[in-house]
Amino acid sequence: MTTPVLQVNELQVSYHAHSGVVPAVRGVDLEIAHGETLGLAGESGCGKSTLALALLRLLPPTTKVTGSILFAGKDILTMRPGEVRAIRWAQASIIFQGAQHVLNPVRTIGRQIDEASETHGMNRSGGVAELLEIVGLGARRAKDYPHELSGGQKQRALIAMALACDPMLIIADEPTTALDVMIQAQILQMLEEIKRERGLSMLFITHDLSVLSQIADRVAIMYAGRVIEVGAGRDLLREFKHPYSIALAASFPVIGDTASRRNPRGLVGDPPSPNDLPSGCAFHPRCSVAIEKCRSTDVVLKSVSKSMDRRVACLHFGGQSD
Repeated sequence: MTTPVLQVNELQVSYHAHSGVVPAVRGVDLEIAHGETLGLAGESGCGKSTLALALLRLLPPTTKVTGSILFAGKDILTMRPGEVRAIRWAQASIIFQGAQHVLNPVRTIGRQIDEASETHGMNRSGGVAELLEIVGLGARRAKDYPHELSGGQKQRALIAMALACDPMLIIADEPTTALDVMIQAQILQMLEEIKRERGLSMLFITHDLSVLSQIADRVAIMYAGRVIEVGAGRDLLREFKHPYSIALAASFPVIGDTASRRNPRGLVGDPPSPNDLPSGCAFHPRCSVAIEKCRSTDVVLKSVSKSMDRRVACLHFGGQSD
């Protein structure tokens, strides 16, 4: 059996705040195979970005992280700082959200792309010019500063930086946020082509389910720090099982469906505060099918059926913890 590029087991991430310990990621299990794109979706504040930063140990030192994060079978959480730095960009890189806040305003695009490969002693034959051509910017943009690029061009520059060291895995954290629909589609198509040509694996994080239908092989839905549904992308996006996933999908208007455009159904209530999570299933205060047992029983991911690649954390699908 081939070792997954990334395997996350029982990952727990907690921040230390004045109010006490704040759990942001609660017992997440994930796996990404070679050449696969796993889409991770959920509302803002559910722990998606914290999970992304934890994978490369980019969180503040005061953050408590437990569990295991295996890159090609090696646990990054047990590595020394120097070993972790050798993995960042060289084996796993990240495309941060909000390119305007990530790029250094006083350095050229070319210099910033160069820094990633220089740090790891890698000299690409085509260098910066080749990377800029791959992402559709053109070599002449190497001398430009971030303020001279549009939002979409800045995002392409970040993608070029992520590719600088030929990583096995790219973590894309909301890479199309704040871009118009046309530019968003171009970025998604480009990422898919790059992934296919280079045999990359990808963790694609978003709050927009429609984006995942274009790029994800498998999809995981996250709520209040936990993955509550995971399965094959096309099947899952066609028919959600978990009440939260169903409600999240219903909040997006459907093209061609006049009723959904006129009356989009928003989720009832607000996401719970990590400081004050409900007992039992964290979604039960907002769930239309919750029963009394949901208020007190912890739920875990369980297979829906032997014939379906789908796991759901819901009592209605046998998700009671053992």
